[in-house]
Amino acid sequence: MRVVIDTNVLVSGVINPHGPPGRIVNAVLSEMIIVLYDDRILSEYREVLMRPMFGFQRADIDVLLEFIELSGEHTSAEPIAVVLPDATGVFF
Repeated sequence: MRVVIDTNVLVSGVINPHGPPGRIVNAVLSEMIIVLYDDRILSEYREVLMRPMFGFQRADIDVLLEFIELSGEHTSAEPIAVVLPDATGVFF
């Protein structure tokens, strides 16, 4: 199975490995699912995981993201011309 993992799911899965997001991270680490990513996604993963509020070690983040790069699949996606609201009603 090939998936794009939302940054919130990745962070939640690292924080709590026993919840549903944690099962997704475990599936990634056991290579049951393949993460599709591009440079923007990896950059967002790194930026969010490095936030001091989470207290993750840089070396641990580096290992996780390197694993995603090596076991995942780099892809290119063209932006879509659709404006979508987020949960707060803000449009991007």
